[in-house]
Amino acid sequence: MFAGQLASAVGTLVGLRLVTEVVPPSIYGSVVLAIGIVVLAQGLAVTPMMQAALRFHPECTGTSGESELRRTVVAALRRPVVWGFALLVVVLGAWYQSIGGTAFLGLACGALFVVEVARTFQVVFLNAARRQRPMALLVAADAWLRPVLAVVAVLVFGVSALAVVGGYIAGTTLTLAGFAVLSRSEHHVRVLPRPANQQEGVAGAGELWMYAKPLILLPLVGWVSGQADRYIIGGLAGLELAGIYAAVYGLASRPFLMLSNGVELTLRQVYYARVSVGDRSGQRRVFAVWLAAVLGASLALLVTIALLHQQIASVLLASEYRVYSSLMIWIGAGYVFVGCTQVVERICYARNDTRGVTLAQIGGAALSLFIVPPMVLAYGIQGAAWAVPVYFGGQFLLTAARARYVLYGKARKLSDSTYDRS
Repeated sequence: MFAGQLASAVGTLVGLRLVTEVVPPSIYGSVVLAIGIVVLAQGLAVTPMMQAALRFHPECTGTSGESELRRTVVAALRRPVVWGFALLVVVLGAWYQSIGGTAFLGLACGALFVVEVARTFQVVFLNAARRQRPMALLVAADAWLRPVLAVVAVLVFGVSALAVVGGYIAGTTLTLAGFAVLSRSEHHVRVLPRPANQQEGVAGAGELWMYAKPLILLPLVGWVSGQADRYIIGGLAGLELAGIYAAVYGLASRPFLMLSNGVELTLRQVYYARVSVGDRSGQRRVFAVWLAAVLGASLALLVTIALLHQQIASVLLASEYRVYSSLMIWIGAGYVFVGCTQVVERICYARNDTRGVTLAQIGGAALSLFIVPPMVLAYGIQGAAWAVPVYFGGQFLLTAARARYVLYGKARKLSDSTYDRS
């Protein structure tokens, strides 16, 4: 499992060096902004239902149960995926044409959106079934193929945003095709055995939507926290600085995300299963191990970046992007909070408090919008980096407060109401 995560992390970092070596900051900035819109569209279209699939998958009973859940999720995703594709083609096509680019980039971004949705669907269900080896292989292959084929496309067709995006599409498409071929040899789906005290069947569309609806705004809120700063920089300081900031940000944040996601992919479904059967001591043990692993490893990463940021940038970034390597320290500090927040908010997810998750992330996003613009105006991209640990730290505090309420406040209210009725 962790070998796959390591391979994916190395592929992403090597890919960043390859792409920045052949693409100037201004072009890279336009690609990053386009990909950011694709990420937002994908999140709005599929993330709420994917979270519902993860939460209710432990209650699947046998192969037929997972198949039924897959069909329900696919049916729910059809309309938002069609709308997401259409809006991306129109909006990004018009935007790039207005700044002197090609409208075909909008169509390319729409195609990238579709293959990203397909990849996310496969990854989510592999993780939900705890099929970690094929999932890690899929993620690692995608992390390597996307930048390699983007560089090939640039060398063949010339330096342009369209060539880079086209390479990304080819990489993910080839990864999915290879995965489909390998999966044909499997004639079963691994599903965990149903606990003795759990009822038969799986969640229906209504129950999935009840869980997912409070999360509909969550992708937008998360996008504001994690992506809006580069759009603010692009608007206030230009595409070139936006490209440099995005490259440094990606280099600093990627190891933290890989670490926290790797631990989460290992322990999330274990934690959900303990919650599903009411194993309180098991929940506490899994959560304690989870948080300690993420916090300890994240702090070690932060110290490494603080000591070696110049050397890391010299190896993994092209020369034009290295000037601001010290910003990696501030971005890394923010992502220590991000990793801990992802762990703590699973308390809310597991207890169906998706509304609480959304509220906490809204608070963090609002804080980022309040802080980042004046910091960029006053200090440039340095100010944007200095703001990262502030708003992610605020989001962590809000999430921790909500999780504490879910664990203790709700239980106290229920106890008081029971006492009053008696």
